[in-house]
Parts: sequence; structure tokens; C-alpha cells
Amino acid sequence: MKKKRKTRRLFLILLILLLVLAALAAVSVLAGKKGTSALLPSNITTEQAHIGTIRLTTEGSGFIEPADDVLVSSDYTMKIDTVEAENGDIVAAGDVIATVDQDSLDDQISLLEDQLSEINSSISGLDDSGSSSLTSPVTGRIKRIFARPDEYLSDIVADHGGLMEISADGKLKVVIKSDRSLKPGDEVTVSFLSYEVDGTVQSSDNGECTVIIEDGSNYQVDTEASVTDENGVFLGTGYLASNHPYLVDGTYGIVDEISVDIGDHVDAGSTLLTRRNYTYNGTYLTLLEDRQELMEQLQELRTLQRSPEITAKTDGIVSDLALQEQTMISEDAPMYRLISTDRFWLKAEIDELDIAGVTAGQSASIVFDAFDTETYEGTVEKVSALGTNTGGVTRYTVTIEVPGIEKLKTSMSATATIVTDEKENALIVPVDAVQTDDGQNYVTVVEGETQRAVPVTLGLVNNTEAEILEGLSEGDTVTVVGKTDFEKMMDMMEQSRAEFRGGDN
Repeated sequence: MKKKRKTRRLFLILLILLLVLAALAAVSVLAGKKGTSALLPSNITTEQAHIGTIRLTTEGSGFIEPADDVLVSSDYTMKIDTVEAENGDIVAAGDVIATVDQDSLDDQISLLEDQLSEINSSISGLDDSGSSSLTSPVTGRIKRIFARPDEYLSDIVADHGGLMEISADGKLKVVIKSDRSLKPGDEVTVSFLSYEVDGTVQSSDNGECTVIIEDGSNYQVDTEASVTDENGVFLGTGYLASNHPYLVDGTYGIVDEISVDIGDHVDAGSTLLTRRNYTYNGTYLTLLEDRQELMEQLQELRTLQRSPEITAKTDGIVSDLALQEQTMISEDAPMYRLISTDRFWLKAEIDELDIAGVTAGQSASIVFDAFDTETYEGTVEKVSALGTNTGGVTRYTVTIEVPGIEKLKTSMSATATIVTDEKENALIVPVDAVQTDDGQNYVTVVEGETQRAVPVTLGLVNNTEAEILEGLSEGDTVTVVGKTDFEKMMDMMEQSRAEFRGGDN
């Protein structure tokens, strides 16, 4: 049996060799018809330099990941009746994810109605007339005034953090950098403008020292001050600031008149400014806002009561589904994640030798293993600066944005070809036409029955084409070196041996 199998293999190999030789003879005849000179070996053909577009590309493979997703949480405490979706389901906006138990909705509505009744009672018993004056909540000295007549109080607070700044403890501080050894309690002198006042070191840590002085009516914050020790030795400079600043808040009305000046000492309850358009006080407005929020929640719950279903708000893929039938879910608890199908990320790994030319914004052609006869377009979103070394080879992750495709699924594998450089209207020859001798690139130009070597300067070069910057003109005929008949035959023999090693068929 083994002898017959060996005989059959030998016969098949001889048959393949005869077919290979016949094919090579046919290729030689065809090559001659396509422009091979009778003076050239069979492995050398000719091509004309032509104008076209040349591109440099690099490839990377990876997997599809979601680009956008949203975690959907429960707005209320309620009981789930049935769960209609599963992880991995593709849903459209409005599709039912789960149904809600009616009794749990009734209980939630009843609870909110009780809260609404309490707020209504509070509003009806509250004086809604605000005050035209804004008073100081603390005792201290006015150090900054941000408020200006005819400005909204809310705008001033948004821009500056408060309407005014009050030094609430009657002290100012100055922070200096000093390499001198200072400790809390040390006596120093603080000088600014025409003043020299006594100060005390409050804290000193890592070369930063805070000095405290008593506040005065003419002492203004943001004034530069210098600090010296008890012997007059200079320690450092800083700027005066409130030791415990109090920013006065205000939420409604328009400034009418400022009642104080910078440097004034005020007591708690003193008028700081007057305002207009102050119809409602803060407590009244807060209750109105709370009531509005309750009304909106009640409206949503009553709508849900009529159709007790949790539905998808957008198209997407259901993931991380946490809902279980006949189980309570708390307010703000996560229910499920919805992965958008509008776009995806392809996280492709690029070799360190090719990553230098890859930048954000470049176009990429993408082929998915699941449907490898189709090509899709993507765009490089970002290139990671952190590489991963595996087996001595470092690769970098390139994130490519892929538009939504109906049959695309997460974790699908794909290969991306990224155009790293491109040039139009370039003079191009086959890359096998370019030879190198002692560092000089040249091509062999055919003119009638003669050939001559012409030095050339190269531009972009890829696996199949080379751009010629100098040395050739469009239409020049050059030789292209291919494989010899013997090399082709050996390639086919190797392929045949590989197939035989794979089995006896």
C-alpha cells in the first residue's frame, strides 16, 4: 500500500513539473507580445514611465469597539414586571426593554403627591416679598467690591465668586518664599507703601512662610509688601490678602446703589447695597423650583402608568443589562447600557517601524474578516504614545473611527490600510526597474536596440512603484527585472511540496 502511494506521488510530481514548464513557456510567449525585447532575458520586461498618483501605506489589525454608549439609570424606585431584551440585542428607539409593575408605580405617584401637597402648603404660607437691601452677614472690613450699579447680582457672583469681600477676622496675611529658618510665633516687620507694621509668623513649611498683621482702614489687599526679621534682615516679598476672606453672596435683583466703600468697617446686619427687581426672596424661589421638579416627575410617572414600559430612547445594542423580573430597582440604579451603532472604533496595532508616518486625520481602508470582499472607509482618530512590546516587537494602538455599518458587531476583527503619504501628478516607474550600484540609484533606459544606465533621484517609494524626481521623462522606456524561469519553477515546486505535505489528496 505504501509503495503504491509513493508511486502515485512521484507520478503527480512529474505531471506538475510538465505543467509548470508548459506554463512558463506560455508566459514567455505572452511576455514577448507585451513588449519584451528579443535582446532581453526572459525575466526582464519593459515599462514606460508615466504620470500618476503614488501612495505610501501601512497596515494594522485589531478589533471593533463601541465608540459611544450611555448608561441608562432608573429615574424612580419601582418593580420590574418582565424583561423583554437580552444583552446583545439590537434595538431601535421605542423598543421595549422591560415592563413595570403597576402597583409600584401607584405607590411612587402617591408618595410624590404627598410631597407636592407639603410644598404647596409651604408656598402659600410664605411671604414672597423680598428685601430691597442686602446686608452683611458678618462683622469685618470691606476689602474688595465687585458689585456695580445696574448689574445683575447673579452675574456678578458668577464672574467673581461674590459681590464683595470682607476681612472677617480683622487680619491680613502676606505669603513669602524664604530660605531663612522661621518658626510660628517669630516677630517680623512688614513694610508696604509708607507703612511699617508688626507682624507674626503664622506658619512656615518647605520655604513658604505666612505672616499675619492687624488689618487697617487704609491697608488694601493686592499691595506688594516686604518682610524683614527683628534685625532688619530681608526675608522676602509677597502681596497683602485677607486672612479669612468672606465673599458676600446674592442671587436675585439688580444693583441699585452701593452703600459702603473699600476700607469701611461693617457690623453684621449693616446694609451693603440696595437693589431693585427683588420681588421674590430666595426661599420662595427655591420652593417654586422644587415644586416644578415634582410636577415634571409626576407627569412622567403618570405617562408611564398609562403605558408601563421602559423603552430604548435611541437605536443601539443592549449591554450590561441589570434588570430582573419581579425585582425592585432603586432610583438612580443602573438598568442597562446602550451602545450606539452610529460609529465604532477600530483599535489597530501598528508596528514601530511604520508608526512614524501615522497621524490623526488620515484616511484608512478597512476590510473585516467576516466580509472580506468589501472595503469600508475610516479616519484615524488618535495614535497612542504608549507601546506594547511582545516578542521583541513594539506595537502602538491606532484608533480609527468607523461609521455605523448595519452588519457590524463589536469585537469583530479587521485590517486597516492607512495612507501615510500621497503625491499626485508624479512620474512613476515599477519599483523593480530601479537598481542600485555603489549607493547610486539608476534605471536602464531602452532606446531602440540599445540600452543605457541612467542615474535617477527617487521620491516616494512603496512595494510596487517608485517616484522619479530627476533623470527620466514621461514615456521613457525602462527595463523591469522580474524572476527568472528557473526561480518561477522553483516557487511552483515549493508550493506543490507544501500542498503534498498537507495531506494525500
